[in-house]
Amino acid sequence: MIRPYDLSPADYRRLAAILRTLAESAARPILVRLGLLRGANGRGATDAEAVQALVASLERLGPTFVKLGQIMATRADLLPPELTEALARLHDRVAPVPFEAVRPQLVEDLGAPPEEVFAAFSPEPIAAASIAQVYLARLRTGEEVVVKVRRPGIEAVMRADLRLLMAAARIVERRAPALRRHQPVRVVAELGDALLEELDFRIEARNQEEVRARGGPFVVPEVHRAWTTARTMVSTRIRGERPDAAFREAHPALCRALAPEAARGLLGMILLDGLFHADPHPGNVLVTPDGRLALLDFGSVGRLSARRREQVLVVLGSLVDADAGAVGDVLLDWAGRSGSPPPGLEASVERFLTRYAAAGSAQPLRLAEAVGEFIGIAREHDLALPPDLVVLMRALGIAEGLARTLDPEIDVIDVIAPVVVRAFAARFEPKALASRGFRAFKELDLILALGPEALRRAIGRLRREGLTLTAGTPDLAEVPAALRRAGDRIALSVLAAALVIAGGLVAALDPGLPQPVRVAFLGAPLVGLVLFLAGRGRR
Repeated sequence: MIRPYDLSPADYRRLAAILRTLAESAARPILVRLGLLRGANGRGATDAEAVQALVASLERLGPTFVKLGQIMATRADLLPPELTEALARLHDRVAPVPFEAVRPQLVEDLGAPPEEVFAAFSPEPIAAASIAQVYLARLRTGEEVVVKVRRPGIEAVMRADLRLLMAAARIVERRAPALRRHQPVRVVAELGDALLEELDFRIEARNQEEVRARGGPFVVPEVHRAWTTARTMVSTRIRGERPDAAFREAHPALCRALAPEAARGLLGMILLDGLFHADPHPGNVLVTPDGRLALLDFGSVGRLSARRREQVLVVLGSLVDADAGAVGDVLLDWAGRSGSPPPGLEASVERFLTRYAAAGSAQPLRLAEAVGEFIGIAREHDLALPPDLVVLMRALGIAEGLARTLDPEIDVIDVIAPVVVRAFAARFEPKALASRGFRAFKELDLILALGPEALRRAIGRLRREGLTLTAGTPDLAEVPAALRRAGDRIALSVLAAALVIAGGLVAALDPGLPQPVRVAFLGAPLVGLVLFLAGRGRR
């Protein structure tokens, strides 16, 4: 039996054809650097020629490589900007599959021929891409719908190509030590998971329903679950126009009104909901006849945990107070790195903050530019970011691009400031305070539960093996002060958790309390903490 990433004889033939296609182009230097081909770089193509040749080769190799190239375009933390920009321009337009080849699969998924299920059905697709093609239909209720159908046989093709890509990633890890630290096998596995998710329309339907249920400023099509399967998805048709430059010229006043709504709405999905459209470019957005923005195609969405949103807010807040240490700590945490930061990281972050901090910026900040430079810092210091954050940062850049398409003069940072303030304020609502306090007590309870056993084992090992202490720093005189500060912080953490959860629970559990009393219950602990901190600062 062939395991997910083992190769069959047919896979090896396909691999040879792929490498031959790539080697015959100017992309050969890139393949040699990756360790996928041996020998000289070839005819001396420039880096720009090699990148363009690689993109053209990916388009010739078919849908798997086009989609994976588009996904790799989001990994600016791993790839240089000239390559990610070229990959982002990969075309996903292919000739449609004849309807007679699609019909048996559609009949199986719908449970009957489309002519019987729908009052009207057009066999001519209105759009065709590498994974699916889309048809128009009308329900017997008179409602217009779109029917998205997966291309027959595409899953088998993509799974086979993913096996080849995994084999290639293993070769890269063996032959290209400089790239090994980027964990190509893990990256390909993550990309493969993302690609296979796009093949399952039930996941897209669930994403679409969840975004629609949360409300917000955007129109989101309704999913018709009765006819939605892994290969077929039926949803309400949204009529409208693409918000491109031509639309802006025809409707300048409407576009100026919609631009801030788009920026605030998309950032609100990220910071407040933790669920957002990961690819909100103008091709996935419509302006409806009544002047609202509609979002389409939820095959790719981003999700952020509450903790991740708090970390993003730390970075945004650091643009105000230029706290390079806090941003460096967050970057290391995102990359899963412990110990001392890489040499030069804090200096790079300080330069970034000096350039983009709101207090020192003489002109409106361009979000996409700042995001690109921030990711560049991670790439320069070998800090691979988690996939959810890469998706987030790409979505921020695309959202700004959409807003600027609608209104080139918009100051995006000024427009989104109320959303950021609201996200910061939400962290201090009674429910959020109580939740964080409860998490702190859970951590403390875990420490208390595991501490005695860990201490017993440490003492036993100390008795058996003794204690060897190696010191490699001239700053030992600072150790007592550092230990005292650490103890103070632990005490403050416990005290803060106790005060906050007590105030939050009283305020939250007794809704009959007058508002001034509720404020007092929440405010008194915070005032006490401030006074305590002030006293500690004078010592």
